[in-house]
Amino acid sequence: MVAPAMMAGMSTPRRPMPIGSTRWILTLASMTALIALSIDMSLPAQPTFSERFGVSSETASLTLATFMIGFAIAQLIVGYLSDAWGRRRVIMGGLALFTVSAIACAFATSIEMLLVFRTLQGIGGSAAPVCARAMVRDTQPAKDAARILSTMLATLAVAPMIAPSIGGVMLSLFGWRSIFATLALSGLVLMILAHRTLEETLPPERRLQLSPLGLLRGFRTFFGTPGTKLPILISCTSFIGQFAYVAVSPFIYLDGYGVSETAFGVYFALTAIALMLGSIVGGRMLRGGRTLGQMIVIGTSLLVVGSIAVAIATRPDDAGIAAFLIPMIIYFFGCGIAQPSATALALEPVPQIAGTASAAIGFLTMTSGALAGYLTTKIGGSDPHAFSRVVAVVGILAAAIAVVTAIRRRRRLLNRPSAPTLG
Repeated sequence: MVAPAMMAGMSTPRRPMPIGSTRWILTLASMTALIALSIDMSLPAQPTFSERFGVSSETASLTLATFMIGFAIAQLIVGYLSDAWGRRRVIMGGLALFTVSAIACAFATSIEMLLVFRTLQGIGGSAAPVCARAMVRDTQPAKDAARILSTMLATLAVAPMIAPSIGGVMLSLFGWRSIFATLALSGLVLMILAHRTLEETLPPERRLQLSPLGLLRGFRTFFGTPGTKLPILISCTSFIGQFAYVAVSPFIYLDGYGVSETAFGVYFALTAIALMLGSIVGGRMLRGGRTLGQMIVIGTSLLVVGSIAVAIATRPDDAGIAAFLIPMIIYFFGCGIAQPSATALALEPVPQIAGTASAAIGFLTMTSGALAGYLTTKIGGSDPHAFSRVVAVVGILAAAIAVVTAIRRRRRLLNRPSAPTLG
């Protein structure tokens, strides 16, 4: 990451936008969506990577896993740096690294080179979502933060709707290298936008003193604070099923069901639409008076319905695409409802280390998702049955965690009638 002394000129935007405005929310969402673009635009090229570099499908899928692992691990440092240096500077440095790494990916001549630069791309890309969540927490109370995160997730869901189609068109017209050239251009545009419009949300008096032990103390504070751990587990379990679908869907649709690249983009977009609609509905439910705890229970209940349905519906060997797709639409709809509220709940108790907390949430969710995606591809490949078993397990686990959360909340209300609820 770029040192603060080198970024002194980046500290003040030329045309700042009002914090909390629609433009501000959409700008943060766009920067977060860059990660989804980096993943989803490359999905149609996974079989091409396998053929071009002469590697197996699971090795080709490492282009996703290494990106996500680099993205996940870097968050641990990026979040702490944003608590010490400020959000804006870290976003700028991360976008710069992302852009340069995307250019390097476009010129890769071997699978090893591609994997190395994809890792660096993930490291650079980690800054935007970590700092975006922290900026929301810096400026908003928990329930308002959940509504904004729901709006951001709804906006973010647009990327999976269009990215595979864009990737497929770029792949067919210009080859796989053009996908990374497009990502590099996107990173450059967003870096300029951040430089010109984003204001700092963490004033110097609230920043941490940078030290090697400070990072460890921050994580110890976060994980030791009551009310943070169960929401993180809900985020992790729901995202495992979500990213396992992202990783295996090209092989299931293209190889297993034999659909065209265009049709794959349509099917993939339908689950993204479900995620977006779930986020929109979740935001409206929060405005209507639902608590954050209720939102988590409702969302995870839908995860159970979708995950069990996909396991049952795909059991016959001649089950069609609808048996796989419709349950996943239900699952993604539940993710859109549950995930923003789970994130807001995890961030609420620790406003003083919002960057570190955001990093811990991102690291755990992305690492679990990347490992699940790779293992699911390795175990099942294009077989929807193997995937259905994975998503059924994590869906039920998410529901179990939600039940534990509800029981603990009920006990607190019974023992302390005047205590605030989870919402």
